[in-house]
Amino acid sequence: MTVELDQIRVDWHERVDERLQEAVTSSGEQLLMQMNSFHMNTGGKRLRALIPIWVCVNAGGEPETALELGVGLELIHNATLIHDDLQDGDEVRRGQPTVWRRWGAAQAINAGDALYFHGIQRILRSPAGPEVALAASDALVRVIAGQVMEFRLQLDASDENALAPTVSHWEQMARGKTGALFGVCCLAGALASGRPDAASDAMSYGTDLGLFFQVQDDLLDLVGDKGRGTLGSDIAEGKRSYPVVWALTHGDRMAAERILEIVSTPREETTESMVDDAIATLIHMGAIEATIRWLRAGGDALRSHPLAPLTPGIVEAVLRPIAHAL
Repeated sequence: MTVELDQIRVDWHERVDERLQEAVTSSGEQLLMQMNSFHMNTGGKRLRALIPIWVCVNAGGEPETALELGVGLELIHNATLIHDDLQDGDEVRRGQPTVWRRWGAAQAINAGDALYFHGIQRILRSPAGPEVALAASDALVRVIAGQVMEFRLQLDASDENALAPTVSHWEQMARGKTGALFGVCCLAGALASGRPDAASDAMSYGTDLGLFFQVQDDLLDLVGDKGRGTLGSDIAEGKRSYPVVWALTHGDRMAAERILEIVSTPREETTESMVDDAIATLIHMGAIEATIRWLRAGGDALRSHPLAPLTPGIVEAVLRPIAHAL
């Protein structure tokens, strides 16, 4: 019998949080420990920590063998969040000031750097650690490449480093920035379980899952609470989210030009009314409906994947925050 994510969360969330706090308070440097404890205490779903345990259990393994792998990958994920907040200029995460906003850019870089290495240390405590650490290192290069692509998508077309904001470029970016680490999470669980047959497809399955999660997250920014204090924060940041690139690719010229004008406006000059205008235009152009269609098709593909029994109900869990819009 397979185990649902909610049960994994009940059984393992507390132990995961204990290990996370143990890791971030081990440096011995007071301010570094304070910054990383503050960030981790803002909360989060802990998906990158729980997925390896979940996959391991449903593949027939012992959950304890995946615990340190999950903790390490969760630390690495949060390192990327601290750096991402700084690069995007986000001042709020999960209702709290971001690390860079509270302690400055230089210290936020230090805090994020420390979490990367805390994460690798934790991964290497597991018998499967060396293989997972290698996969995680490769994935982090892809995450960083995705971050580079995301900024290139925001450049003016006249810039020599600009990347055209197309759906195909967006998907390539998201498979790296978000999908790569999800892939390692699934791989870690499969390796911990001792199931080489599951491990062979786990990376690609997890990457598809991460892409699905990112499209959901992009829609959530427009229809729900993303934990950043305001609706449409991605638009204010100038991000070329999936709904935006769909509109720029498929929308009528005048509406697409208006969207591009708003997302190209510097953040400090982007008003709430401009964000509202952009959201209304995306709705009118059919970009929200197109995103929902993508999620329905993507969800069906994930449900039919051979490894879907290792993560039963994951599609429904990911879609839960935007269920009201579907």
